[in-house]
Amino acid sequence: MNRGEVPGYEFEVPRGPRHASGPRHAIGHDQLRHLQRAAPEPGPRSSVLAASSGVLAVMRKRNWLMGLAAPILAAVAVGIAVVVIAGGGGSGGTAPSALAAGFPPARLAGASFTAGASRVILTAIGASAGTEVAAGGVNGGPALWASTDGGATWARAPLSGSSSLTRAATGQLAGVAHGAAGWLAVGTTLAGRGGLLVASSRDARGWTVTGGIARNAAAAAVAAGPAGYVIVGHQSAGGSGAAVAAAWYAPGLTGWRPAAISQQDQSGGQMMNAVTATGRGFVAAGATGTHPAAWLSADGRTWQQAQVPAPAGAVRAALDYVAANGGSVVAAGTEFSAAGASRPFAEVSADAGTTWTQVQLPVPGIGPGTGTTVTAMTAAGGGFTAVGTYVTQAGPEVVVWTLPPGARVTDGAAWVTVTPQGKGLAGTSAENAITALAADSATLTGVGFTAPLTASGTAGTQQPTLWQSPIR
Repeated sequence: MNRGEVPGYEFEVPRGPRHASGPRHAIGHDQLRHLQRAAPEPGPRSSVLAASSGVLAVMRKRNWLMGLAAPILAAVAVGIAVVVIAGGGGSGGTAPSALAAGFPPARLAGASFTAGASRVILTAIGASAGTEVAAGGVNGGPALWASTDGGATWARAPLSGSSSLTRAATGQLAGVAHGAAGWLAVGTTLAGRGGLLVASSRDARGWTVTGGIARNAAAAAVAAGPAGYVIVGHQSAGGSGAAVAAAWYAPGLTGWRPAAISQQDQSGGQMMNAVTATGRGFVAAGATGTHPAAWLSADGRTWQQAQVPAPAGAVRAALDYVAANGGSVVAAGTEFSAAGASRPFAEVSADAGTTWTQVQLPVPGIGPGTGTTVTAMTAAGGGFTAVGTYVTQAGPEVVVWTLPPGARVTDGAAWVTVTPQGKGLAGTSAENAITALAADSATLTGVGFTAPLTASGTAGTQQPTLWQSPIR
């Protein structure tokens, strides 16, 4: 298990149809298969707190080659079993609600994503004025795909730059955003000593890939606002072996400089996992040690840590996603109990991140919901939409949370939970997940995967999926 060394992730390297064995690679096959059958232990091993920096590295979700709920993987990494929910999605659970039935199924991403590839990971998506960009990796190297018709058709985007940054097994992209100067995708490279990987484009068609911005660092997410662009992630703390939160800023697509971050606690590891633009600047979310954390910045150059309440009863928790509608901010993640049970939670703010309130996201209406995690989130239609997975006997299935327009962001009871059915979502004896979301006009677009379960209950080849739905 990684103990905080940066880049702190293991990239997916093609190893044949199953990509079998190894400590952690793409979520959704081997590790999650074990989770579906794990029995809960009486409590966490003694290494849980001591290995907090490594836990955080594993808990880095969505934006990494781990497309599905990396918080679940953290339980495996420290020897905590996840409690399995019985029923749901073709396993004898309750019938889907009318709202759930209104969500269309996903579809296989198709040859424009998979042609010539033995392994495709989709980790992020951005949208602006009908143009959508999906980011991730192909055969362990960075990859981007673009759509100019709102996600109906896609083409893989050419990447120009050093082959040490763009070839197979060299790294992966983790986040993508659109701003005034154009498109920016970020990730981490394995070239040299590892470091930030940046791909930029004015029009989302041709991309220039560069490195060398920061070594011994990993990028997790990117956001664009009136002040420019910011990248967040983590960086080596030197001799301590722990990771510290790190951020970089630029007025446009080039000219990156490291940001100053206050209140660094290097003893337990610290990471910025997500970032969004607000009406007052930027908000980043992540974790410090075993506790959720958030940071604020007016322009991306300096960051102040905010006070964020920890979920009651959780032995560790991290925020993995953050989105904003003006001054309303929602940061979501997964918490773990001493018994290894995972539950989704959110930290919300009505004043652009100055003060925070913790709310419990509702779980599907079957079982105790202790195998539920968040896998993606976006601001949508004046409200918020998040997706996650809940573990069933039929395999991981997708759950959707919505906070409707007009609802107070601090009203935890206003969140609506649905469990949509169909391909890539549930009911197909497969592992399913939506790993990134973006909203454009009245439409949600998600990327994810489905991995059919074999007769023996193991996951087959993971197939990338696309999901589009009207914003609800």
